[in-house]
Amino acid sequence: MQDEEHRRFSLEALCTSLHSLLSDPATHYTAVDAKLAENFVYYAQASNLDPVFNEDQAAQSASQLLSRLPAVPPKIELPYNVCGSSSSNLDRVERYCSCKLPCDRNNQVLGSRPSPWAEFLVVSKISTVVARLALLVVTTQSTSRANVAYTIKRFINLISELIDTDNKMKMATDRKSIVEDLILQAFLWVTWQRSLMLFFWFILRHELGWGYDKDWNELLALRGCSLLMHPSIQATLHGDANQQHSYMCSWAFQVLSSSRASIGLDFRRFHERFGTLHRDQLARCQFQSDESCQGDHPMSCGRFQDTRLVKEEQSLHDLACTGHCKKLRWNEASYKKVQGPTAVALKSRSTQIQYTVASESTLAISHVWSHGQGGRPNVGINECLHKRYLKIAREYKCDSYWIDTLCIPEDHNLRMEAIGFINRIFTNSKITLVCDRDIMDIDVPSLATELLESVLVTFFVCDWTVRAWTLLEAMKARHALHLLTKFNRIISLSDTLLQVHQEGSVDIVILALTSHHLLSSSINKNYRHFTRQSMEEAGNLLSRRHATREGDEIVIWSLISGIDVYQSAEELWKSKIKSRIATAYLMNTAPRLEGISGFTWAPKTPYIRRLPSGPETGIPELYSSYEGADSRLGLITPKGLVADWLVYYLRPEDARLYQDFSKTVTIVTNDGKKIDNIIPGIRLTNYCWQTASKLSEEYKHVALIQPCSFNFAMPSYQAVKDRGENPGEVFAICTSKDGERWAWNGVKVWPSNITPPMVVDELLIV
Repeated sequence: MQDEEHRRFSLEALCTSLHSLLSDPATHYTAVDAKLAENFVYYAQASNLDPVFNEDQAAQSASQLLSRLPAVPPKIELPYNVCGSSSSNLDRVERYCSCKLPCDRNNQVLGSRPSPWAEFLVVSKISTVVARLALLVVTTQSTSRANVAYTIKRFINLISELIDTDNKMKMATDRKSIVEDLILQAFLWVTWQRSLMLFFWFILRHELGWGYDKDWNELLALRGCSLLMHPSIQATLHGDANQQHSYMCSWAFQVLSSSRASIGLDFRRFHERFGTLHRDQLARCQFQSDESCQGDHPMSCGRFQDTRLVKEEQSLHDLACTGHCKKLRWNEASYKKVQGPTAVALKSRSTQIQYTVASESTLAISHVWSHGQGGRPNVGINECLHKRYLKIAREYKCDSYWIDTLCIPEDHNLRMEAIGFINRIFTNSKITLVCDRDIMDIDVPSLATELLESVLVTFFVCDWTVRAWTLLEAMKARHALHLLTKFNRIISLSDTLLQVHQEGSVDIVILALTSHHLLSSSINKNYRHFTRQSMEEAGNLLSRRHATREGDEIVIWSLISGIDVYQSAEELWKSKIKSRIATAYLMNTAPRLEGISGFTWAPKTPYIRRLPSGPETGIPELYSSYEGADSRLGLITPKGLVADWLVYYLRPEDARLYQDFSKTVTIVTNDGKKIDNIIPGIRLTNYCWQTASKLSEEYKHVALIQPCSFNFAMPSYQAVKDRGENPGEVFAICTSKDGERWAWNGVKVWPSNITPPMVVDELLIV
């Protein structure tokens, strides 16, 4: 507690000092820049630095990297009483700018609400701490990057704390220096946002060079800041001010923008690139509509379930085909003759598809079924597609190719046997070819960096990225992912990311971290098989990805997190007995197993389904705690889940405190302040309390629980709150008849700011 008090005091003292240095516009930038640099110094030991860099080369590389950031960070819209044409503060605002604001003949600033944002010195200049950070990320040698990464993470989190501290001080005191408040706010925001992008570039640099490293996942769990709720920043970060093109699927963009690795990122250039490339294409999320889907759930997008928008099986033909070629069907005897993983043999003259054993020289094809390449072996494949893959396989010196259309039969036993080999096929594949209609429509005659940026932008939100089966295939084949573009030109995803990382827009390439599972695994074949993810990480990734066939998400979940194939959630969870699970992962709205003793807490699907509508729900339709990183682990036993939790044991006498709460209207001012106005005479029901209270009529013991953090000094789990995705305090409700064995009864939001006292206790949830 003393450490926390000391930390708070130190942050407040620094905010006060920075604020005081802004009183003189002539020296304000130099003064605050030096003060922040004085307090946040990167201590880089000589042994951490790459010996290939001399001083000039390091400076040149850092400068080149900084030039690839957006020139002007996302804007904080300034209130009219500060920068409006009639504002008395206008002259003072101008003194903090790099040039005089445009005026008319009467010396009035042009425009009704001009924004001097880009002209502020604190915005247009690169601060010393950001410049030092750029030097650090380009010169740190590979063996020291992990230690340096954690140091940078602490620095970025400190800047976000500084932003929040300054905001709290501004709200708690009646400071009259409005302009200085805004200049300091802008300085800290710009420093945080640029540092964030450099940090993500650094993480991506490591993983592109050395392969995906799951131990680096926790580096992405950064602390957010209060300015993320500022209206103008919200508009920029979440698309309202970006003119999202109607051809872009809003659900795919929601998956991208809700990732931990997208916190605070700048999507302006992302939308610009996408809009330019697809400007002539019409929306296709909803039948006969010129608008995209709502983006609230896959089921609100017709790309997933509207048969009028789904292409018929084998309706796709190669560009060179007239569209009337014959279908080639399987030779069933040839298929059944193969022992082990089965692939298509490269026999172009046969009238039937012949098969062979899949090997490390197999070309694997990952496609979106609804784009027209779907089917089954007995239905066959269009001859033009077969010839396309024969040609590509031979060009890459492969001895066979695999596509589910020809290699996964309809027969249940044969299907499950084939699915059991999917991990091996994609993990061992020489090349895995990604086929998505949007990527296949892009002509890539050259590897110009700006064109590759447009390819990546499309790739990050294409249909292929938000499907469950393609998620599995991508994770297992991340060492060899290639994209099929127009005219059957093929580009390597890894090479594309490397080129854009080294030469292109930083704000675009770092979005690759939102799809961590796509980053290349080690080039060392001995490490390719280490593609398994934890149950929590696999569940998190699958929570927003759709599988058309009911039950497939369990099969995919088991394949991502293990070797054996399970068709039911009960079998999958029972196979995890004696394993541990991050308790925070369980704080989601996925449905639970029913009637299975010891597993009322266990999700029966990773897919976060829609919840019933109505005010009693009290929680968004989709709620997830990500993978639960940094929360305490629970032990899965035959009797149930044993774990430490933060617990409030329901007391009926507390009803007067928690059963309802005042209705407030929250107003967010243009400078980012939140003002809560209580509406007198109106009380709202706390449905979390109401649900728990009703359960107490049947059960002697009722508890509200939250996960604990690994930090025993601060047991409250903050990871989700830092990302800013949660709607408030969230509790799981548990019930017990004897106070020893507890049952899980769902997750609810606690809407009131007055929360009950919690204690750390071990529970057995059965």
